[in-house]
Amino acid sequence: MVAQNHPHMPEQKLRKERRLEILQERRRIKKAMKKMRAVTFDNNSVTEAGNFQFIELFKELIGLDEIIGNRLLLEQKDNSIYLARQLIDYLIDCSILGHTRFSHMDALKYDPGYLAVKGINRFPDESTFRTFLRKLEWKHLIQLISINKELLHRKAKMEPKRLVWIDIDDTVITLFGEQEGAVNGYNPRYHGRPSYKVRVAFIAGTGELLHMELNPGNTHGMKDFLSFVKEVEAMLPPEYIIEGIRADCGFADQAVMNYAEEKGWYYIFKLPKKATVKRAISYLQQHPDFWETLAEKEEEIRFATENDRWAAADIPILLNNWTKARRCVIYRESHETEHSPDGQLAMMLTTYSYQAIVTNTEEKPLPLFRSYNQRANIENRIDEIKEGYAIEQNSLHSMMTNLLFSWIKVIAYNVVVWFKQTFLPESLQKCEVKTIRRVVLKVPGNVVGSGRYQHIRLAASPALEAIVMVMEQRASEFAKRITPGIPEAA
Repeated sequence: MVAQNHPHMPEQKLRKERRLEILQERRRIKKAMKKMRAVTFDNNSVTEAGNFQFIELFKELIGLDEIIGNRLLLEQKDNSIYLARQLIDYLIDCSILGHTRFSHMDALKYDPGYLAVKGINRFPDESTFRTFLRKLEWKHLIQLISINKELLHRKAKMEPKRLVWIDIDDTVITLFGEQEGAVNGYNPRYHGRPSYKVRVAFIAGTGELLHMELNPGNTHGMKDFLSFVKEVEAMLPPEYIIEGIRADCGFADQAVMNYAEEKGWYYIFKLPKKATVKRAISYLQQHPDFWETLAEKEEEIRFATENDRWAAADIPILLNNWTKARRCVIYRESHETEHSPDGQLAMMLTTYSYQAIVTNTEEKPLPLFRSYNQRANIENRIDEIKEGYAIEQNSLHSMMTNLLFSWIKVIAYNVVVWFKQTFLPESLQKCEVKTIRRVVLKVPGNVVGSGRYQHIRLAASPALEAIVMVMEQRASEFAKRITPGIPEAA
């Protein structure tokens, strides 16, 4: 039987019409395929980082190669292709450009523009970097720390003396392998995963990374905290004078507070809400006259009322392991919530959350609160070294090797901090390295010409052109600043 078209079904196309549609589709595909360009692999001038030359110039001006060469002492065979200082320099480049995984480092090996800017003919395989890092020992860790210290000292010599606050914190580094020293500890994201804990100290405001420790994941914040603070003090250039230290919960160590008081430093530590602090809060709840509001526009803090959101109370506190009472400021934040009992009208209830800060400053609660909140910048800096410089990547088995590689990343971080403050426009000086890569450094280009006629060709971009002009001007000014004068004849 011949199938009959249903009145509600679309009419079947004739064979001739279908054939025409097929021919038309074939012509469309053939036309599209003609647009595919041939690919060749003979460009010996292209680079992924067209403005990397400014990083290389900056490193040369500050004498980074000299700093590394004078402080990193590693015995190598006579037939070694790469010197230790060169390998450290290449690893710093990888960290700055975001090639922090070993499998990604070969990208620079096949980047002829990068090789031209560096003035080299070959770049190490990623296996060379692995082998090199495994050769390093404890003494080389001390040498890497001294490289970072000398870098900070050279920077400080070009600045006036200043008072600085030191911000200290730690962060969890989750591990996904069989790394040495990995243990289960507090991990807010990956519960039950083995981890390391990184403790860091930054200079508030300018962001230089003074010190870094890598510990097993179950290390408490107070463990060897006084030793860490003394090491931070030793890292500090003489041009920087410590005014105070700030840290979060878990760092309110009496030994550190005693040491700060002996040194004449201020300290601001957040206290965990343990039994003694809870008793103090309970006492203040029973005596509402102690609470004062944080009035922004008033010089004198007025007494609080029920409707004020933030209030504070000063109270001396003595924890169980302390030998003396210290000033504690407890902050209360009010929250209004709607409560609807079954079958009754809705009621507005006020609940409170509390924070406690121990300090030896004489600041009123409001400026003290602001000062402590400035410590929150360390969270952004920790995120930057974790995401921008891959401190959280610890793929090598040895904990010491992972620590050594992390210190190379610390040096790279401080190089970029100094570079931003010296070469970049003010609008970019506070940007993280990922933004600097995207906007300035990792712009594809060609390194053309040779000798004194070598130059970089980039795509037209008025915004980038303005940035490059500022960098060229600031590079010239920086070179004049560091050029030594000729002493006059006696």
